[in-house]
Amino acid sequence: MQFVLVAAAYAFIFIVVEIIAARLRPPSEVSRKLSHILAGIGAACLPFVLSFSQIAFLGLLFIPAVFISMRSNMFKSIHGVTRSTYGELYFPLAIAICSFLFPDRLFFTYAVLVLGVSDALASLIGTRYGHPKRRGKKSSKTVAGSVAFFVSAAIIGAGLLIAINGTQVVAATIWSILLAAILTFIEARSHKGLDNLTIPISAAALLSLLSFTGALGS
Repeated sequence: MQFVLVAAAYAFIFIVVEIIAARLRPPSEVSRKLSHILAGIGAACLPFVLSFSQIAFLGLLFIPAVFISMRSNMFKSIHGVTRSTYGELYFPLAIAICSFLFPDRLFFTYAVLVLGVSDALASLIGTRYGHPKRRGKKSSKTVAGSVAFFVSAAIIGAGLLIAINGTQVVAATIWSILLAAILTFIEARSHKGLDNLTIPISAAALLSLLSFTGALGS
């Protein structure tokens, strides 16, 4: 029953965003990233209501659903971008992979929050205030966007390490800054929506490695 309710909640989020976008007519990137943020925050809460096997199945279930939506242009506010991107498909795939490979609340929550919040902020702030890093080449990556990604990822990491893992404040701050720096580099090198896949998997893997070595404490 919980699984059905979660799937319905996700569908409801996209419908609400579509209705809001139809009324207010914001730039397509804004409505798209709003969906991105809401989906990421929602996914971060999934380990508290579903098992990781259920989360993996839910992610896999959404891949064909998103593909059909893209083909039919069902949600214009979400798919209405001119650049070539497969991010919508990578998002549920990343959730499925992370829940399967890293079935841990801390690792999974960190991964999807950085994906949902930091990546979206990088795009929104970079589009509004930034300039392409590489002149003469088609690139949506900007310095402003990378700064937004780094700062938000560091805050998310420190907050989760302290709240969920009980890591000391100083250690949590240091490790979260290091992780954010690495993930910012990965985000800057990922194009055509591939960051929706590389960022969460890298985030969960790096945090898992630190935990395995005992660096995070308890």
